[in-house]
Amino acid sequence: MEDLLKKLNIEFNETKRPKALQTLNDLIEAAEKLVEGGNVENFAARSLSRTSGYSLGALIKRLGRIENIFIYAITSERSKKIQTIGKSLEAINRDADVTDFVNELVDITFKSLQAMNPRVMRYYEKRAATRAEYVTDVFTYTNEIITPLKKVIANNQSATMRTIGDHEMQYICRAIFLFIERPFVEGDLIAGTEIHRKMAVENITSLLVAK
Repeated sequence: MEDLLKKLNIEFNETKRPKALQTLNDLIEAAEKLVEGGNVENFAARSLSRTSGYSLGALIKRLGRIENIFIYAITSERSKKIQTIGKSLEAINRDADVTDFVNELVDITFKSLQAMNPRVMRYYEKRAATRAEYVTDVFTYTNEIITPLKKVIANNQSATMRTIGDHEMQYICRAIFLFIERPFVEGDLIAGTEIHRKMAVENITSLLVAK
């Protein structure tokens, strides 16, 4: 997550003093509550001031650009979800073949993504894209699934999953989220349906299966 925040140039003003650090932590907590609420109209200074109890002046002093803290909060929430997905993948039976594994992967990820508001995801992408040096940096959050997926493949006993090198793995992970996440983000009518699920399972299986 920290690497992604650097790529998006998300920085806050110095917080060396304990009081300043407490203020920042309070503002992050307030921003996370607003993000959980899912109403992007509330991703603004006045709403943050109301929720946190801090004045508009204090917000500017601590945050610089107000959108910094909302991008941070969205990135943090998404990171937690991906870490939870990763732990769930590691718990899948080691004897599961690639098809059974991918079916579980898709079900686990669908459940997680359906709890996220597509408008919040689009807010993140629109603003993050203007900050990153490369547009693709916006999607490097998928790197957080690399380690658990590599562990699953290394420990799997079915001999149905291929070994994937580090460089290729980052693109495999982006492709996995492309098939699972994009229909939700883009408001596609197939999002979360059996059509979407079948498409995701077939394509992700083809990426992971041993030839």
